[in-house]
Amino acid sequence: MMKVHRNSKGFTLIELLIVIAIIGVLAAIAIPAYTGYTKKAKVGEIIHALGAIKSAVSVYYSEAGATTDATTADLIRTTYGVDVPTGRASFQYTATSREIQATSKITGVTGTMTLTGSTDFKTWTWDGTMDKAYIPKN
Repeated sequence: MMKVHRNSKGFTLIELLIVIAIIGVLAAIAIPAYTGYTKKAKVGEIIHALGAIKSAVSVYYSEAGATTDATTADLIRTTYGVDVPTGRASFQYTATSREIQATSKITGVTGTMTLTGSTDFKTWTWDGTMDKAYIPKN
């Protein structure tokens, strides 16, 4: 038969405090890292949309020989045939400077991201006022 220990009363207060302290330290490390990853994922959606607009503008230029301004997502859709999501950023294309610009609507990520095409739209460069950690390398 099993012996029952009557003096066993569970965890001591110090053991519980140590566990709470460990959980607090882990949370202090994990929460900022998690928010950074979620911001990068949201910025990734903007980069993806800029890439779609870039492809559409390049095709339009190769077929028409010129491009036209599109200052809103609706104009980008009707002119270039690309449906861009507007939840994370507002988009516009300026034909004279060959710039596709996205202005962030993400909380904690401010500024713009710009994708500029060469005169023949074969090469593109990234720039902008957004934190450089979010802007792709050229």
